[in-house]
Formats: sequence, structure tokens, C-alpha cells
Amino acid sequence: MRTLLLTHYHPDHIGLSWKILELTGARLVMHRADVAYLEELAQVDGLPWYADAMRIGGVPAELAAGMETALRSNRPAFRGHHPQQVLEGGETLAIRGGTLEVVWTPGHTPGHVCLYSPELRTLISGDHVLQKITPNIAWHPQHDMLAKYLTSLDLLLPYEIDLVIPSHGTRFEDHRAVIRGTAQHHQERCGAIFELLDAAPMTAHELVLSLWRRTLSPFHHNFAVFEILAHLEYMARRGQISSHVLPNGASAWKPHR
Repeated sequence: MRTLLLTHYHPDHIGLSWKILELTGARLVMHRADVAYLEELAQVDGLPWYADAMRIGGVPAELAAGMETALRSNRPAFRGHHPQQVLEGGETLAIRGGTLEVVWTPGHTPGHVCLYSPELRTLISGDHVLQKITPNIAWHPQHDMLAKYLTSLDLLLPYEIDLVIPSHGTRFEDHRAVIRGTAQHHQERCGAIFELLDAAPMTAHELVLSLWRRTLSPFHHNFAVFEILAHLEYMARRGQISSHVLPNGASAWKPHR
């Protein structure tokens, strides 16, 4: 029996999944959190809380409309998936020549999973651990996605891994150094945000304009706003910053004194 396992629901990872399933008759395997999230996305036109995120982030209406248009091409990929096996994390999957341990690593998406081969001491990391770039950690309402991501990074530190095979970039070694470097990047980002807010209250959109020296396309500005919102959520939950609502509905942030 052939198996198609999706590490997470993002369009660049599931775009051809239906065609592959149709051509091969493979059984589909996904984590329950991403199955549920895809079902939600499939029932609406775009993110159900996208407008709220733009308002809270203080994104000007014209730019928000351009960002929404830029993301529209991704929507056909957001179709409901109905896996034959729904993962929780911790399962052992039998493969030719050994096994794969499913490691649930929420953060990049709610149901992201990595796969670890104890026989080969190899990790298929999806987008969770990347060597040259850091994965986007996007804000979700009522969730501390950055905290979940950092906890998921720590989960992999005890594993004996000789080789990491990521979904972007080339394979690499020394996963612990990459993990520590990624965690340090996010702590430095929080520090940079705090310094800017210490000078003056700012919205997420204003922070993007200050932290990214180049002008971002509407497509990439979207990811930047959601990532900054995730960092603000993380810092607020730890009592480092607080916000007040502006007349336009945006949240302006400042250090918590």
C-alpha cells in the first residue's frame, strides 16, 4: 500500500496531493490539527479572521486589499482532505527497511509533523527546522504560536540525528546548532521589537516597516504582519508589552511598566 504523508497544510506542500492520490491510489496521512484547519479554510473565502488580523495589525485598507489579492492564487489548494490515518504524534509508521516516528511539532502550522528514522538517524523536518531561513510563524487567534514553535524546537534536541532533510534548502547536519540559532533569532526579534516600542507605541504594520529595511511586496508583507503579530502575542503573554486600541481598531503596543 502506497502512503502519502503531508507534513503540513501549506499550498507549496499539498498543491498536487489530490492528483497524486488519484494517480496512485495511495492512502493519505495527516495530523488531526491540520485536517481540521483545512476543513475550516475550505468552507470560507480566505482566512475567516483575516480582516480582523488586518484591523488589529493596523494595515492600511488599500495595502490590505492588495495583500488579500496577492494571496488569492493560494486558495484552490485549500480543499478539505480526508485522510485514512489521522495522526496525533508519537505514532510509529512502518516503512521499507525500518520505521518512522511521527513527531508533532506545532508552530509553523497547528498540525505540522516531522518524521524521525531511528535506524538511519535521519529527520525529515518539513518546514520546522530549516538551515538557511527561518519558517514563518503566523499569528492565530487565541493561540501563542511562537511559544508552541519554540517548545517544538526543544522537542527535537534530545534526538540523535546525523542528517536532516528539510522541505526547503539542502540536507544538513548538526540539528542542535540550527535549532539553537533559530531560537536565538526569535529572541533577538523580540528584543528588536521591544526596543522600537520603548521609543514609541507602534502597530504591527508600523513594526514591519521599521524591522524590514526593504519594501516588501504585498504577498510578503502579509507574512511579515502575521509573524510580528505572533511575536507581539508571545511578548504580551509574558507581561513584557501591552496594547491599547486606536480609533481605527488597530492595536498600538508599548512596554508594560
